Amino acid sequence: SDAIEALRRGAWDYLAKPVADMVELELIVARCVERAHLVRENRNYHEDLESLVRERTSELRKLSTAVEQSANSVVITDVNGIIEYVNPKFCAVSGYSRDETIGQNPRILKSGKHLDSFYAELWQTISSGKEWQGELCNKDRDGRLFWELSSIAPIKDEHGTITNYVAIKEDITGRKQYEEQLYYQANFDALTGLPNRHYFQKYLELQLELVDREHQYLTLMVLDIDNLKYVNDTFGHDFGDALIIEIARRLEAACGHACVVSRFVGDEFTIVLPLSTDANDARARAEEIRNAMNTVFTVRDTEIITTASFGVVVFPVDGDGVEGLLKNGEAAMYQAKREGKNAICFYTRELNSQLEERFALEAKLHKALERNEFSLVYQPQIDHAQGAVVGVEALLRWNPAGGDPVTPARFIPILEESGMIVAVGEWVLLQACSQAVAWQKLGLPKLRMSVNISALQFMRSDLDVAVKRVLDASGLDPRNLCLELTESMIMVDSARTLEKMNALAAIGVILSLDDFGTGYSSLEYLGRLPINELKIDISFVRRMLTTRNDAAVVNTIIAMGQGLDMELVAEGVETEEQLRYLAERECGIIQGYYFSRPLPPDELAAFCREWSGA
Repeated sequence: SDAIEALRRGAWDYLAKPVADMVELELIVARCVERAHLVRENRNYHEDLESLVRERTSELRKLSTAVEQSANSVVITDVNGIIEYVNPKFCAVSGYSRDETIGQNPRILKSGKHLDSFYAELWQTISSGKEWQGELCNKDRDGRLFWELSSIAPIKDEHGTITNYVAIKEDITGRKQYEEQLYYQANFDALTGLPNRHYFQKYLELQLELVDREHQYLTLMVLDIDNLKYVNDTFGHDFGDALIIEIARRLEAACGHACVVSRFVGDEFTIVLPLSTDANDARARAEEIRNAMNTVFTVRDTEIITTASFGVVVFPVDGDGVEGLLKNGEAAMYQAKREGKNAICFYTRELNSQLEERFALEAKLHKALERNEFSLVYQPQIDHAQGAVVGVEALLRWNPAGGDPVTPARFIPILEESGMIVAVGEWVLLQACSQAVAWQKLGLPKLRMSVNISALQFMRSDLDVAVKRVLDASGLDPRNLCLELTESMIMVDSARTLEKMNALAAIGVILSLDDFGTGYSSLEYLGRLPINELKIDISFVRRMLTTRNDAAVVNTIIAMGQGLDMELVAEGVETEEQLRYLAERECGIIQGYYFSRPLPPDELAAFCREWSGA
């Protein structure tokens, strides 16, 4: 009974005393040793198991924390797509709370930006046991769209049966917005929102392929706004930009949704008309668009009328490719400008030679500076009362290598349109100032050097810096430099114009208003601007003896200049009668062929010596 009680209390075995059987003793000892091993192994097993449980619990805790704190959205659904779990990032991105989401279908995020076939393909992929990856555009609780890079995979049990789906989604809205911004910048005009040159050329290429297959016609219009440069010079570029925006809206409204309008470059637009089986309807459509353009525009409470020159080409009659059609359209457009602007010109083969000539001229102009093909001539300015040469006007000439001289009327507009006038203008300024100093070293009197400043030069924010740089390089006294500005440049007394002119005046140079009288607004603002000189336009001088109105304008300008204590220069004086008329009214300085044509530097020096009797 004692042995039984001992076993009941946990004893492994028992041995009766005295020990009579040594074999039995050995067996009992062996059983005890084996039991001790089993106990020790069992204890180690339990310790290992507890350690494994702790490790797995820690891993699960880490995994749960990682999912909860993940920078990506995590969604788990059942096999039917009902949401069972979402992490905090999902709630932050979608705007839905966890309580609002659990039990719902992911369709609550549907944006309508994807086709039904897109979702069908997604579900077919994951329900077949495969992972789906792709970009999803979803809609948050407040209706805002957001983009996610998603990976959706099935979760399977030990038998391979799908029990759940897990979606891990990265918010890529910022990246998509940046990509859209890059696409927009690459394909659309920032000012008007219209397709740009790059987009238009791709679109036109596709349309030509379609038209070719359908054996139809396509009409391409190239139009250029007439006198936009004048508007910019007069009212400022901000005003010009506002006008371009209104023009773009007008063109879109006139053309309709079936047409594609693009801002091709600057003030040039292109239009592709819808497919047509009749090439003759192009003129009627062009007339409609031109009539719409001719209606008054209201820009910043200012009414303005502008026109456009249209070049029209019809595919496949006038070309067989994008480049050819655009080239021929531009040739027709330039012809419309030559015909007086506000015109419609259809392409003919003869126009190409004219356009090619202009492009060839422009190509040569690009190399003219480095080849030293430009030169300056100088027309004397005479103070008739004193009988002295007081100044000269520097005039640009171009003698291409191996060719005949090109008239300024042909090449200067190209310099201005291409923007080369800025570099050439600074070269002119430096050459003229250096020549004035060279004449002084030869013993000539200090002549005032007049240099024309183009509108593009004047618009530069650093014009005063450029002028000062030239003066420092040449060594010319600023008081001997006269910058001639056209009336159109300063017609509006904007803060920017006044600031530029004050900066130039601060250097000490003379500011002259060239072609004065051809505009209208500057009469009102003249007294406010730091103008030292008025230059009467050649057109008034030529007609003042025969036309009463022109004589009245000349008399008014002279009286105004005298009243404002400004120097007066009359250009284009060719006859003694004109000289006498101006002298009687005390117009101080005379310039024109009556005294001298424009002269090369050496001849000008000889002219000055002869005039002074030296």
